[in-house]
Amino acid sequence: MTVVSDLDEPREPRWSTIEELGRIYAMHDLLFGQTPEEEWLEVDERLALELRERLDALGYEDEDLERAFLEWAGTENLEERVKGTDRLDPVVLAELRKS
Repeated sequence: MTVVSDLDEPREPRWSTIEELGRIYAMHDLLFGQTPEEEWLEVDERLALELRERLDALGYEDEDLERAFLEWAGTENLEERVKGTDRLDPVVLAELRKS
């Protein structure tokens, strides 16, 4: 019986434990963190137009802006940070702008 072990050389570079923990924490904070409501942004006409344009460009075309936004947020696992479209968590807006 022959056993081949390739433990000495990882095929992909490994991150240090601290870097990996930092990456996981950032992901957790993005998905489950809470921005104080006083820091949320009021959605005026200009911001609503930006939301519509960005969502349309991503394929979330719906006459109802809130429905389109909630669908996008759910797809991105950000639904915990969304409470409609009157006010927005700036973290969610930043993620939409990255998309």
